[in-house]
Parts: sequence; structure tokens; C-alpha cells
Amino acid sequence: MPTTSHFNRWTRRVTTTALIVAFGLLIASCGGGDNLYDENGIETGSVSSTYKTDTTGVPALGAALPERLEDDYAAARFLHRASFGPTKESIAHLRDVGYARWLVEEMQKPATFTLPQTRKRNPPRHAEHVNSWLITATNADDQLRQRVAYALSQFFVVSDQSGLGDEQAALANYYDILIANSFGNFRELMELVTLSPIMGDYLSMKGNQKPDPESGIRPDENYARELLQLFSIGLVQMDMGGTVLTDNNGIPVPTYDQQVVEAFAHVFTGWNFNQVDNWNYPKNKDWYTPMAAYQEHHDTGEKTLLNGIVLPANQTAEQDLSDALDNIFNHPNVAPFFAKHIIRQLITSNPSPEYVKRVANAFNNDGNGVRGSIAAVVTAALLDEEAMTGHIDDPQTYGKLREPVVRLVSLWRAFNGNPANPEFEYGWLKGRIGQAPLQSPSVFNFFSPFYSQAGDIRDMNLVSPEFQIHNESSIINITSAILAHTIWNNTVSTSEGRLAPININNLMLLDNNREAQLEMLSKLVLAKPVSDALREQANLLLDTRKNASSEVRAADLLFLFVSSPEAAVQK
Repeated sequence: MPTTSHFNRWTRRVTTTALIVAFGLLIASCGGGDNLYDENGIETGSVSSTYKTDTTGVPALGAALPERLEDDYAAARFLHRASFGPTKESIAHLRDVGYARWLVEEMQKPATFTLPQTRKRNPPRHAEHVNSWLITATNADDQLRQRVAYALSQFFVVSDQSGLGDEQAALANYYDILIANSFGNFRELMELVTLSPIMGDYLSMKGNQKPDPESGIRPDENYARELLQLFSIGLVQMDMGGTVLTDNNGIPVPTYDQQVVEAFAHVFTGWNFNQVDNWNYPKNKDWYTPMAAYQEHHDTGEKTLLNGIVLPANQTAEQDLSDALDNIFNHPNVAPFFAKHIIRQLITSNPSPEYVKRVANAFNNDGNGVRGSIAAVVTAALLDEEAMTGHIDDPQTYGKLREPVVRLVSLWRAFNGNPANPEFEYGWLKGRIGQAPLQSPSVFNFFSPFYSQAGDIRDMNLVSPEFQIHNESSIINITSAILAHTIWNNTVSTSEGRLAPININNLMLLDNNREAQLEMLSKLVLAKPVSDALREQANLLLDTRKNASSEVRAADLLFLFVSSPEAAVQK
């Protein structure tokens, strides 16, 4: 099992001169998220309806471009964070244009959505939205958007494990809201998520109604509680660096109490499916249109929210919701809480408070006075000095464990997983590797951001979130999945198109050049030069297989690299 000892791998320095560009000026204008599809899952508009790709906010780069990347390893390391994994072509392109222009290009690419892919199967197979996600994550050109959307899906969590398993297309539509708004504004996305029928069903805001003591009805607190705890500000107050604030007795200061939860629960009354026919037992279930307000079911009483802000009585459901989301959005915790999530998802599990503060500052002001720009947060996180040099400055503590699903997709990307016939059949993915998109066991995601693996990591007061879903069985399972897609399911050993065989031809072509093979795998799989220990194992393997075919040697060598502890850790 990988531990912090695996963090001490690479000490080569990359150039950071002129890397940190004014991120507020890098971002094209982002719009809100209009409804993407009609009730049949047919696209109703172009990408520009949800993401404006005009260039008014993009600078004339030219002389302002950062220097070229030092080497392919620096490019590969960046692409492991900003995409679902590097390819030979993406490494070359990033080195050619540099970090800043690459980010601008990615943020201007049209979005690739999952619902059209899901709709290709009618009726859908089990967990069809998972198959669609895998196809999109592996093959979509807008890789930064896809990677950020995945990070958002682990912030604004919904899951098909709680009664939504039959709503495959609707789940894909929910995910597409995250894709469409990956570079948009946090406040707008928070409202789109709040009014999504999928979220409304998952956390029981849909059909929530005003109190009626005679009938024993009181507003449901589920969405109110999770919106505060998980989707915005967290349980305790923190400074801009994400450090918990305590009172004079050393007790963490809470961000809210039960009265505030109840007040928000009353805010979130009066919403249901659009044009619902029956409040409690609707037959016409529109899973694609944002929920609509029904004033007769809304509590119009006065409500006291965060920081003592009072919503006056007799407001509409729409006004109460808008004011309440503004109240949350402007809470000082949102910036560090969200910034730390993005950093942990994309880059490292244990960012310094100074790193978190710099990214949180980008949330508060994108450089143009705009609060809540997700694009600014992502840019600041990826281009921060600590992101560029953390593996050098703190080799023992810097980095993160790669998630199982990310490891699998990065393998397919690096070795052209089934590009000609991407009809994946992986509805069983969660049972096999312990993880799949929109299939977490609860709203708390697959792992807690505060989880700390027992041993060296916990002793050093560090967190290791992804370790929470790892044990002896899960490691065997992910290794078996990798084995299946290297040894038994490559372009030479199988003709079964729908199982996404990987292409080992380029490795086979280098069969007489061992150093070239090791270099290729080091770049695409490890994003760093091969260690002495792994090189020794590779040489032993190839010597043992000297009488085998080039196919066997290539497949075995690839499996050795992809299943290694070094490949399991992102630096």
C-alpha cells in the first residue's frame, strides 16, 4: 500500500518564471446554466447558451506567455492534475503553448456533455450514466472542463444509490450542469444545483412544504443541513487559509446552529417538479427542468439566517431562495472551504494555509472584482507556486493518492483506450474498483476530506482522503482491473471492442530499445523519471521475458508500471 514514504521520489526542479499570470484576465466570460435538454434528452441549444465563449476577458498573450516547460515530465505532471491524464500529443501541445495559453484554450473549448451519450442506449443499461461518463472522460477534448466537473461532482454530491438508480438520463443531465458551469460562477451553480430535480429528490427538498401543525407537517431539514455543511461553508469557522478558528477555550467556533438550519429549511419550502400535477404523488415528473415554486406551499414567515441576517415576512419562494443563497455565498467561509476542496481534488491533499489563502483570494476577487469565479479558483490553484514546486520543497508530504477511477481512465487515455468503438460496458465499475461517478454511498462522498490514514500520515497530522476507500481488498481489485486492461485486454490480445482495449503497439515498436520503453512509461504513467527500484524491477522482468513475444514483454512492462506504488501517487 502506498504511504508517505512514496512521496519522496523526484527532486528535479522546473522553471517557474512568469508562471503566475493575472488569472482574472485569463478567463473568457462564463454564463449561467440554461436547461440543456428537453424532456426527451434532446439538446435544446448550443454550448454558448450555458457557457459564453466570447474572448472579451482573454488577454492578448504573446510576449506575456510563460516560458516553455522545462521537460515532458513537468507537462505530464500538470496534465495529471488538469485533465484525466496525459497523452503523447497533449504533452507536446502543452510544452508548445505553455501553461497560461493552455488554460485559456481549454476554457474556450465547447463542452462535451454526457446525456447525449446516455441517450444512445434505449432502454439504458444498468448504470448507463457511468458508461457515458467513462466515454466522455476518456475521449472528450475539453479535458480541463471534464476534470473540474468531476471535482465539482464530489462537492455537490448526488448518488444513484438512494432511489435514483432508474433515472439514468436525469443523472447524466445533473452531471452536465456541472460540466456546463465548470468555469462559471459559484453562486449561479449553487442555485442550479439547488433547483435540480435530482438534487431535490436526493436530499428531499422537492416537495418540501410549509409547516402545518394540525397535519404534523414541518419543513424537511435535509437539504438545508447538507448545503451548509458540505456544499458551502462547513461546520466550523475558518480563516482565509482554511485554519479552524477557536474561542478562548480552544473550542472550534461553529458556523451555524440548529435554529439556522431550521430557518433555511423553511426557506426551501414550496418547490417541486415543473408543472407538477400532484404535490405528494406526481405523475408528470420533469427531471430536466429546474424545479418550480408553488407559493401556496411556501412558508412566508420571517427567517433568521447566517450572521443574524433576517429575511422579512411575506416574500415569495423565489425571493427567499435567492436571498438565502446570497446569504450563504457571501459568508467568509465559502472561499477557503471551496478553495481547499479544489486543491485537494486536483493537486495535493495537504496544501499550506498560504496556498489555500491565495486560491481563496481568487474566489473573492477574480482580478476584475467578481466574486465566485470557479475559473479563477482553478487557474490560481493550478498555477500557484506551491503547485509548481511543492514536490521539490516538501517531497515527504506533498501530493495525493490517485482515485481508482482516475487511474483507470488515465490508462485508457495514455494508451488510446478503444478510440474507434467507445461503447464501454462498465456499469459494474463501483463493485469492481470501489468507486464510480455519481455512485457514492452517501452525500458525504466516497471519502471524507478529513480522513487520515493510520501510521505515518496520521502521526504527521496530515490528511489522506482517498485512503479511506483503500484496503487490502480494494487494492487487489484495482490491481486486477489494471491487469485485465494491460495483459488480457489490449489491442493484440483481444478483439472485444466494447471492453476498451488499450493500444500497446507503440511500446511493442520500442521492443529493442529498453531505455525508450522505460522513458515512455515514465512520462505517461509516472510523470517523473523512473526510480532506481522500479528500473531494477523492469530490467528483471524484461530479462525474465527475453524469450517471450514483443507483445508479452510490452504488456507485462506496462502492467508493472501502472500497478506500481509510484503510479498510485500523484506528485
